[in-house]
Amino acid sequence: MNNWQPTNPVDRRLMDAHQDWLQFAQDKPARLLYWSANEPDLELIHAYFQSQKRLSSAVMQFTSPFETESQYPLSLVREISDYYEKTRDGSAANGIVANWSIPSRSNESETHHLMNVLDSLMAHHPDVFPGMVLVLRPQSIKNEQAFERWLDELLGAFDKGRWRSERLRLVQYGVATAPLASLRQNRPSQVKLVRGRYYMEAVPRELVAQSGERGPGGEFRRLFVELSESISRDDPQHLARLRERALAITSREQWPDQSAVVHLIAGAAYLKWKSNDEALAAYQAATQAGRQALDAAHPGGNKLVVNGLFGEASVHLMQSDFKSAARCYDEAAQYAAAEQDGILTVESRRMQAWCLEKTGRTDQAFEAGMQALAAGQWLEPAIRSNSNLQLVTAWMLGQTGFFDKHHKRRDDVVPQFKSLYGENWREGIKPLAPDQVSRLFIAAQEGA
Repeated sequence: MNNWQPTNPVDRRLMDAHQDWLQFAQDKPARLLYWSANEPDLELIHAYFQSQKRLSSAVMQFTSPFETESQYPLSLVREISDYYEKTRDGSAANGIVANWSIPSRSNESETHHLMNVLDSLMAHHPDVFPGMVLVLRPQSIKNEQAFERWLDELLGAFDKGRWRSERLRLVQYGVATAPLASLRQNRPSQVKLVRGRYYMEAVPRELVAQSGERGPGGEFRRLFVELSESISRDDPQHLARLRERALAITSREQWPDQSAVVHLIAGAAYLKWKSNDEALAAYQAATQAGRQALDAAHPGGNKLVVNGLFGEASVHLMQSDFKSAARCYDEAAQYAAAEQDGILTVESRRMQAWCLEKTGRTDQAFEAGMQALAAGQWLEPAIRSNSNLQLVTAWMLGQTGFFDKHHKRRDDVVPQFKSLYGENWREGIKPLAPDQVSRLFIAAQEGA
């Protein structure tokens, strides 16, 4: 990246992030970096490491959950093994003999086994892995103190100078403002904190300004950026002025789809400010504009209507009006089904069932749940076990007396489960970890 010249606001921020990385990478004693940022900037850091992964196999991201100090390093070893197996064919195509195998574990601790595996991989492929950056992003951390203790153990292994540890770097990133406090205090030369500030929230405004676009389209985009920014401000009058100006353009240019988007932004702002009447009116206007876009054969018309109805339902839920919310979700499901959008249809029917159950209409709730299961057929088989469909299966199991073998609804539900998950549906309805879903989805795509 040394010769890379930024050409737009996003590239400039990536360069800023790279400079922050170099601050850590050029610090020879440093081994563990916690990269702290706010939510918008966190996406930039994520994109930075994704780009580094594409450039080099030596950057590896790990997502296994942290449960115990003995489980976690072995989970990382499994991720390394899975990664190597997945890239074996691609390596061979690039002239790399991918014949490494994980060393067996001897009488050593789990953490030392992890270090031995990393050392073996770097020794076997010195050109591919001259060093390694391990990005630790556990899906969940059961015990923060235990996780910090394990990191301390790992850094202690680094201290011993074995396992080519001088060629390893560890990274975590997140929103914590005072992370790894005891580690930083006890190991100040090894553990570093970088506070990234990249102002990603200003990127849309800068991109619009850089585009130099004139005319109605350029004016609308500038107003759209200001509208989006207004959600974080508590200024309803300013929002109303921007909304009026933006709608004047969309009305004049006959852009009902953009009108719907303007109303959706306004609805979100009013909902955040707990102005329920204004939020409901804005979302109803968004729904109506979405229908107009649909009448004009706009390809996104159905989803615009769904978003408007979801917004209306959210206001009703804020007021505990479950009957009205159920009606909105029922209607939204019909528009989502017209697109055969499995995620949106399942979610619409799931929420409809939940709202109906809240009103005591259990038979209708069960029927909505069955419709949600039917819509699950539109989901890729590999992602059914890690989507909102799992919430439906859990609800159906918990609310319909499923565990009673003689329950009258069991015979209705089991065929749906078998159709979605196969004969071994009891295992299939258990959620998979995201990395497992990714592998299955890739395999499904390659086999298609």
